[in-house]
Amino acid sequence: MTGKAKYVVRASTATNTQGPANASTRHFVPGRGFTARLGLVGRGLLMLFVLLLIGVLSLTMLFPRSVTPASAPPDQFSGERAMAHLPIIAREPHPARSPAQAHVRDYLVEQLSRIPLEVELQRTAGVENVVARLHGSDPTGAIVVLAHYDSVTVGPGAGDNGSGVAALLEIMRALAAGPVPRNDVIALFDDSEEYGPFAGTRAFVQEHSRMHDVRVAISLDTAVAGPISTNETGPNNGWLVQALARAHTGGAWTSISGGGGYDYAPFRDAGVQGLALEDNYPFKEKHTAQDLPEIVSAGSVDQMGRQTMAIVRELGNLDISSPWGTQETWFPVPVLGLVHYPENWSLPLAIAGSLLLAIALGLALRRRLVSWRGLGVALGAILTSTVVSAVGIGLLWSRMPDLLRWDTSKWPDWPEVIPPYGWLIFSASGFLVLVLFVIVYIQARRWSAPSDFSLAGLLPFVVFAVALAVGIPRAAYLPVWIILVGSLGWIVVGATGRTRRPPSADLAIVLATLPILVLFLPLLPGAFMGDGTKSVAILAAAWVLILGVALPAVDVLVVHPPIESASIRAPAPAAAKGD
Repeated sequence: MTGKAKYVVRASTATNTQGPANASTRHFVPGRGFTARLGLVGRGLLMLFVLLLIGVLSLTMLFPRSVTPASAPPDQFSGERAMAHLPIIAREPHPARSPAQAHVRDYLVEQLSRIPLEVELQRTAGVENVVARLHGSDPTGAIVVLAHYDSVTVGPGAGDNGSGVAALLEIMRALAAGPVPRNDVIALFDDSEEYGPFAGTRAFVQEHSRMHDVRVAISLDTAVAGPISTNETGPNNGWLVQALARAHTGGAWTSISGGGGYDYAPFRDAGVQGLALEDNYPFKEKHTAQDLPEIVSAGSVDQMGRQTMAIVRELGNLDISSPWGTQETWFPVPVLGLVHYPENWSLPLAIAGSLLLAIALGLALRRRLVSWRGLGVALGAILTSTVVSAVGIGLLWSRMPDLLRWDTSKWPDWPEVIPPYGWLIFSASGFLVLVLFVIVYIQARRWSAPSDFSLAGLLPFVVFAVALAVGIPRAAYLPVWIILVGSLGWIVVGATGRTRRPPSADLAIVLATLPILVLFLPLLPGAFMGDGTKSVAILAAAWVLILGVALPAVDVLVVHPPIESASIRAPAPAAAKGD
C-alpha cells in the first residue's frame, strides 16, 4: 500500500489520558503535502508563529518609537526639533499668573514671531492667551489648534502640557515652511487650563474677534509615553471622520477612546466641530514635581505632531464652512487604514452578527462539527475562568501597594496610574491568567473539541455587541466585528463541509481568531495605558475571552495527543491505490 491516502485516521487507545477511551474518538493527521511534512506539532508551531506575528503587528501602533530627526526638510514635523523646546518650557513650575509663566509666554511670542506669524496676546479677566495666525490663500474659515501652556503649582508640567506646547510650536513652524493652506490656521496657547478650568479657552471662545471665523478646533494635551488617541469629537462628526480617514498616518485612532474633560470642550459647547488629541498615558508623575522633560517620550511627541500636521493639512485645503455629517464610529485596521461607518449602523450590525452566529451554530450542529455537550462545556469553562481571573487578579493588584510599599498618596490620580514595575506586574498577571486557562482548557477538552471552544467563545461577544450598540454605539464595533467575521467563517465551513475535515475546521477557527487579535488584543495594553491599575480586573476577564477563541487555533500544542470529541463523526479514509 502506498502513502497516497488523503488522511490517515488513528483511533485513540485506552491509554489516552486526555479523553475518554472510545473507538469513535479520533484525531486526524494529513497524509501528504507541506503541512503533512511538518507534522501536527510543526503545524501548531507554524500557526502559533503566524498568530503571534499578527498580534505583534496589531500591538505596534500602541508604542510609538520613531522620531523624525532635526535634519528633516523644513516643511516636515520633527520630533527632535519639538523636544528642543521642552527644557525651556518646563524649566520650572509655571502656573497661571506666575512670573515663571510670563517667561514661558515671552518664549512663545519670540518663537512664533521668528517663524514669522501674526502674533498677539489676548489679555482678559486675568488670562493671557498667546494667539498666532497663519493666513490662508482663500479661507472658508479658520482651524484652531490649541494647547494650554500653564502647569500646576507643584510641578514643571513637561508632560502636561509642555509636550503639547512644544509640538504646537513645531507644527506652526512646519506649516509656515510648507505650501500655503487654503484656510487660516490659528495657534492658541491658552492660559489657566489647570485651575480655570479651561479659562483661557473660554476667554477666546467668548471674546476673541477671530472666533467668528473658527470652524474646526483641535486640542493637544499631553504626549508622554503612549499612542496619540482621538479622545473626543464634536457631534455630527461624519464630515470630520472622513477627513481623519484620509489623513490617518497610523496609530490608535478609535471612537472608543476618551472620557471627556478636554480643552476642546468650550469650542464644542459653542457649536464648533473638532477633536481632542492626547496620549491618555496615566503616568504617575502627572501633577507632581517629577513631571520633568526626562519622562517625555520623543516618539509620542513626534506622533502627536505628525498626526496633527496631517489633519491640519487635510482640513486646510477643504471647504470647512459646514463641517458636519452623520455621526460615525471609527477604528484602525492594519493595511486597510481607518475604517469608519455611521454610528447608527451599530445596532443593525449587532443584530445581523447575532443572527449569523445562530446560523453558524445551527450548521455546525447539523454537520456534527460541534455538539451541544461540547458547546456547554466550552462556554462553562470560558465563563468560569473569566470570573475567577477577574476576581483573582483584582485581589492580587489590591495587595500590591502594601507588598511593594507604594506611597500612593504621592500620586494624585491613583489608582488611575501605572506604578513602578507596573508593566512587569501587568505582564505577570496576564501570564497567570494564561496558565489558569490552559489548565481549564485541557480538562474541558475531555468532553469538547476545538470547534466547540471557537464557537462558544463567540457567544459572550453577542451580549456585549447588543448592549454596547444600545448604550454606547461608538464602542460597539469591537464585539460586532468579532462575531461577524467569526460567524461567516463557520457558516462557510458548515455550508460546504459534509464531515469534519481538519483543514476547513482549522480555517474557520483561524478566521474567528483574526478579529480577536486585530481589534480586541490591543485593547488590553491600550486600556492599561488609559486607566492604569483601575482596569486590571476587567482586563484579566477580557484576556480570558481572547484565549477562549484563540487557543483552539493552536490546540495541537496544548492537548497531547490531539483529540476530537467522541460525538463527532470522523471522515472515512480515501481508498488507497495498490502498488
